This record gives sequence, structure tokens and C-alpha cells, in this order.
Amino acid sequence: MPRLQISPARPVRTAITLVAVLLVAGCAGEGGTTGAMMPAGNGASVSAPNGTGNTVVKIFVPGSSQAIGAMPKPPLISTPAPQIFSGAAPITTPPPAATTSGTQSGGSAGGQVLAINVSGPATITQTVAVGPNASGCSPAPGGTNCQLTLNLPVGTYTGTIGNSTIAFTVAAVSNNALNLALNAVPSQLQIVPASAMSAQTAQGSVDLYGAGKHALLVEALDANNNVIVGNAASSFSMSQAGGSLPLSVTQSAMSPNLFYVSAPSSSSSSAILRANANYQGPSNPCAQAGSACRGTVRVNLRQILGVANSNINTVALYVNGQTTPLATIQGITNPQALIFDGLGNLFVASQPGSVNVYAPPYNQAPTTIASGVNRPQALALDARGNLFVANGSGSNTVTLYSPPYAGRPSQIISANVDDPVSLALDSNADLFVLNAAANTVTEYAPPYTGAPTTISKGLFAPNSLALDSHGNLFVANLNSTPNSVVEYAPPFSNQSAPVATISNGVNEQGTIGLSPSANLFVPNQGANTVTEYVAPYTGQPTTIVGGQSQPIALAIDSLGNLYVANYGNNTVTEYQPPYVAGSWTTYATGISAPLSLALSPATNSGPTLLP
Repeated sequence: MPRLQISPARPVRTAITLVAVLLVAGCAGEGGTTGAMMPAGNGASVSAPNGTGNTVVKIFVPGSSQAIGAMPKPPLISTPAPQIFSGAAPITTPPPAATTSGTQSGGSAGGQVLAINVSGPATITQTVAVGPNASGCSPAPGGTNCQLTLNLPVGTYTGTIGNSTIAFTVAAVSNNALNLALNAVPSQLQIVPASAMSAQTAQGSVDLYGAGKHALLVEALDANNNVIVGNAASSFSMSQAGGSLPLSVTQSAMSPNLFYVSAPSSSSSSAILRANANYQGPSNPCAQAGSACRGTVRVNLRQILGVANSNINTVALYVNGQTTPLATIQGITNPQALIFDGLGNLFVASQPGSVNVYAPPYNQAPTTIASGVNRPQALALDARGNLFVANGSGSNTVTLYSPPYAGRPSQIISANVDDPVSLALDSNADLFVLNAAANTVTEYAPPYTGAPTTISKGLFAPNSLALDSHGNLFVANLNSTPNSVVEYAPPFSNQSAPVATISNGVNEQGTIGLSPSANLFVPNQGANTVTEYVAPYTGQPTTIVGGQSQPIALAIDSLGNLYVANYGNNTVTEYQPPYVAGSWTTYATGISAPLSLALSPATNSGPTLLP
């Protein structure tokens, strides 16, 4: 199974409510600052620093288990010593009988019993008593402070404490803590990330990483900045309240304060989300003086950059603007091509014969497509999620797979296919196959069973192709004299000839790409440059230089940032428009012999166009 490495996140706000908890620094009742980012999922194969981390669970229990009044600020907990449970091996004790609240009276006089069920690198099934006379608890103004310590191996965990589902990360430090309060008046309501595929910024907004559904939580904090758990009969709502980034919001059936948010496509705009909390019964905390049961947050969408590292057999994932990988997928064999679908699923073509499909947050075992796959060299996806795989090395086919991608290919395209090295789909789902050995591009109309249209005029050892939003076809000629990129205009026929030949600045080009505005970008391995051409592509190009060595592939994000894979010096270099000479950012950590780049959500900047 591939292993996922998640880099330590910078401090963000905590997500702890009826559904999830984050690790925080500080003490319950102290208003301590929050710490690490909510992890993604359970059962992940995670590569993390070795060792263990002390995770202290701190719970403030009001004088009455049903108390809802505001809690005085309790002091730091010093004595008695906390209850300690080792997480090095599974720990199992009989849990208390299930109750509607997830707690049980009778653990001690005037106390309650909490069930702890957590799994991850270690498993803990334990019951603990909280209350005035319980071990690990001490008196505090207005109630009792309780503390227990879990000595856990470093990694990510999910499970429940009482009636609360939790998820948290243990770092190799001594001050991991979960700060909770049983019942309180909310002094603020906030929307926070609930997976590794999103994060809270220093400005308090939430960044969503890549396409797909992103888990967000609505959490209530008391006046001391503790996360409130235990308020009964609560309900939550979330909706878009503004902004030009269109979002889809759905509520989880698992818990009332867990929501999933997704954006339909890449965008540089933002949105405003609003959340509301409501409680039923005579002790409604939202009816108390000073309560706050409504909150908003600004949401931004940031693309993920995937890098296929052929030398170290990994795919590294970066958030645009961050040079340290968000995650690294290992256990891949010689990755050749990448593509993301609209749900954020990552498809990786690996030699000698497989395509692996990784679902966000990319920490689970992939779906493997092997039947009919032989030396895959390129990938493409249509709007329905159908996958097209270009198979070289004597196979000379394009195989088609439909979701969920199990079993044999649903179709095999072989007519006039000869060493296919690049694929693209237009808005009509017509498939374009670049045949390097035959010096042709063949076009197949759905359902791909008829004779193809064959374009051959003007092609000399073509090595990549791209389509713009109008259906114009661009093909890179590696062995023409001089090296060139030729353009063809639709409709295409067997007699189609180039309408433009672009050669100024072209030198042993790699995989070409198009920006959203249809500017053509050509990576020139022979000159260590990228040249940009503006329609109608007859003028002098803009030459982008700096940091490049054998530039072999490129991608352009929704902001116009250009990413270049440099095979020669094991880097990816980023250039911001207008691509001023001498200004670039270098990505080097986790990169070795990069062959392919892909963005999620996709823009039409790569060798394939997702209609």
C-alpha cells in the first residue's frame, strides 16, 4: 500500500465540537491558543516522525452536569496527577452502557463516566470518570477540572469521547492537548476545517485545497475559548451568504455540525459561509445573555499541484504558493502521467502497466486499473469520468474505463494507433491521439468505434498536443527543421494542414500547454526556456528564463501562475504573470526527475482538456 507523508501544518484554529476535535495548546478553561490541523480520515498509511507524544485531554465539568451558565475561568491544573493510558498497544476495558448523551453517571459521587474509543497508529478503548471525586480531577471555580494523559504514537487518530466524534493529530511534542467544556453558553460560533485538505489562514479565512468535497465543522466556543461538548438537542445550518465563488453545501448525516463544501471549478474569487446553531428546551444556551449562535467565514479555493517523480517513485502534492509538499504518495512505480478529475481523484499512470486512482485526502489504498494497461504514456478524462489510457511499447491501443474502473476496459481503440504519447478531448468528447511512430494525430468521435480522421500534414516526430476552448489543435514537432509547434483549425479532415507554424524560440520542446486565455506555452529543453505566444501566434514570443534545466512539462493555474517541471535539476519553478525575468519560486523538496504536472481543480493548461 502506498504511504502518505503529511507535512506538519502551521498553527491554525482548532476544530472540536459534537463531531471533531483538534489538538490545541493550553488548558481547559484557560482560553489557550489552538494548535495543529485536523487530520484526514482514518486507517491511513501514514509516514510520520517516529516516537510518541503526550496528549492531554482537559475537561471542565460544571458543578451540575446539566449546568449551562457561563463558567468562571478556572486555574491551571496541577494536582492531582492525571490518569495515564499508554497508546503503544491496544487498550481495552468494558465501555459503559450506552446513553443518549454519551456519558454515564456513577463513575464517582457527583460525577460522570466518559467512554473513550480512539483508533489510529494505536487503539484505545477506555472509560474514565470525571467529576469532583474522580482521579485526575480537582476543584475549580464553578465546577471541576479533569485531566487525563494519553501517551500515543505520532500520527492521526479518529474516534469518540463521550458523545463526541473526534479526529486529531499527535505530534512528537509534550504539549498536545484537547480542551473541552461540558455544557456552556456559546460566546462565538465559528466554521473551521475538518480535514487535511483545507486550512485556516492567519486572517481567519478557510482555504480549500483542490477539487472535491471538503469537510467543515461548526463549533461553539465558551467565553474561555474552550470547545463546548454536551449541549443536548442541538442543530446547525450552513449556507452561502455571499461572494462570487459558487459553493455546494451539504450536511452530513453523521452529525449535525459536520458539513461538506465543494466548488465546481477553479476560481480566483472567494465566498462567504454563514452558520447558525439552535438548541431546544428550557435551558437553551442561545437564549442566555451574551450568547453568540451565528458565525461567518470567508472561503477561498486553492489549486493543488501534483508532481510525478520518476526517479524516486512518488507523487508529491503542493498547495500553490507553498514549497513544502502537502502530501507525498509513495509506493508508485515510475510514474509517467497524472490527471485529476472534478471530484479531486488523482489518476497516476505507472510503468510497466497500471493506473492507480487515489481519492482525497490521498491517504487510502488506491483503486488499481491493470487490465488492458501496457506501458501507459498519457491519460485523459471526459466529463462523465471515463478514463482514456494511451498504451505504448507495442500495445498501440487506447483503453477506455468507466467508473468505478473495475475489471476489463469498456472499450479498446486500436485503429491507426501507433505509439500514442499524448491525448486530448474536446468539448464534444472527440478523442485526439498523437501517434509518435506514425507522425499523425487521429481523431475519434464517440462512441469511438468508427474510422478515425487522420491528420498527418506538417507533422514530424510529434511529441505532445493541446486543444484550446475553441477546438483549435496544437501539436509539437520534436524533429522538424526547425523545431516547431503547428496549429490546426476545426473541422478536421484527412487533408487538414497547419494554419500556423510557430518556430521562433522553439528548441527541443517538451509537453506544451495553453493558458485559460489561449496563450501558448512551450517548454524548450534545448534552450532551458519557456516561450509564451499570444494569438495569432505570429509575433515575437515572451521568453521566460531562470531556474530551468531541461524543462519537460508545464501547467498554468487559474491565477496565471506558470509551473515548470525541470527534469535536469530536480525542481519545479513557478513564475507569476507577467513572468518578469529574474523572478521565480523554486520547489525542490520531494522532487526528483519530474516528468508530469497536474492541477486540481484542473485548468486547461495541460496536455489534456477536461470538457
